[in-house]
Amino acid sequence: MTAKKKIPVVVLYGSMASIGMIGVTIMTYLEGPLAFIGGPAYSMYVFPIVFSIVAALAEKKRRGGLLGFRQALKACFGVIVLSLTVQTIFTLILVKWIDPHFGRTLPGIVMAKMEATYRRFGVPEDEIAKSLADQKNTNPFDPGPMLWGLALKFVAGFPIAALFAAVIGQRLMNRDQKG
Repeated sequence: MTAKKKIPVVVLYGSMASIGMIGVTIMTYLEGPLAFIGGPAYSMYVFPIVFSIVAALAEKKRRGGLLGFRQALKACFGVIVLSLTVQTIFTLILVKWIDPHFGRTLPGIVMAKMEATYRRFGVPEDEIAKSLADQKNTNPFDPGPMLWGLALKFVAGFPIAALFAAVIGQRLMNRDQKG
């Protein structure tokens, strides 16, 4: 009799986080461009955070309660990387091939939102004009900018994953020291 093959923790929980993120992306898409690039869209980042913690805890349970920092970091960061990558690819497919008209409306809305943000923070008018002129012929939803944004999300996600891994690994170290 063969043993059941378990799905790797990163794949399992990364997939769950991806599904949650894609769900939020679809809901904001259905609400329109302002929701798609606005505040409600940021709620999707709860999924990789929560599922990265759950993945590390599941990995710890699979290993009989013994999980070091490195393994916890691998689980946490793996979930973050997988879910962000899948969501970025889905968004790219959505705005480039599924609904290109929707994708073409987004850059103008992003520019207007950027201008409003600059004004809210009191950026001088000449700097606002220069920045908007620099961004005028760019599309943040083209593959290059989206991949650059994905890389920046990885950089931001690593310290978060390291923090979770340290907390989960720290508990292991404290238990070992007590026993």
